[in-house]
Amino acid sequence: MNMNKYTRAALLFITLSALCFIFAGCSIKQNDSLQALETKKIAESYIQSFNEGNADACIGLLSRDIVIESTGVQNVESQDERSIHESIKSSIGLKHNLKIMAYLNNTENSITIRIEETGEDIKLAGVDSIGSEITFEVKNGKIAKVITVIDKKTLEQIAKNTAGGIGVGTDIKPDRVIITSVAANSPAEKAGLKQGYEIMAIDGIKCSDMKQGEQLIRIRGPVDSKVLLEVRRPDKQETYDVELIRADLSKLNSN
Repeated sequence: MNMNKYTRAALLFITLSALCFIFAGCSIKQNDSLQALETKKIAESYIQSFNEGNADACIGLLSRDIVIESTGVQNVESQDERSIHESIKSSIGLKHNLKIMAYLNNTENSITIRIEETGEDIKLAGVDSIGSEITFEVKNGKIAKVITVIDKKTLEQIAKNTAGGIGVGTDIKPDRVIITSVAANSPAEKAGLKQGYEIMAIDGIKCSDMKQGEQLIRIRGPVDSKVLLEVRRPDKQETYDVELIRADLSKLNSN
């Protein structure tokens, strides 16, 4: 086929234009890929800092208008910056470990990670770990939103394992649990416990040897199970032991 110089020039222009479009498309895809990697890196940095107990590093990765959503047995959404920061510090204080099990989705501004969460208090609740899917949404190099969907079956098992209580309101101190109220017809009332009494040990373990939040977990347990408390009256120095049978918390108004 014969082509004049104008036809050849036109074909060359079309070919070069097509190549430029292809290369431009590759560049865009490469940039998207780099952005997705950066999003992944930010999410991993947050998890690593959490496991290291570095609350400041975790908070430093968050945007000022951070949104936290948690979906499980009940839905929780918080947009108050201060409360979110305090919640992170409190969670880190429990010394949980977050293990990355799988990456489920990774785009330029979002990544979803399958997490396995372990901790001593989780084992006290009768399960080895809690599974969840956490989605990090990133904007301008900061985490703008965190959405946690917790494994429902695991939470239901924990709820069952901690459904029993003794019917007391509490004020947790580093070395004891102060009873602030006693529910009517509760195991605590039937055992003679009253407002102002102090729980010094639970099932033979001193409250002073427990981590933050552990006391309430140990007071609770399956319905109809036994719990042994070492109790001290407010006007006495000596303690005494009392064994209670946990009742269904849904029928009581306190622990």
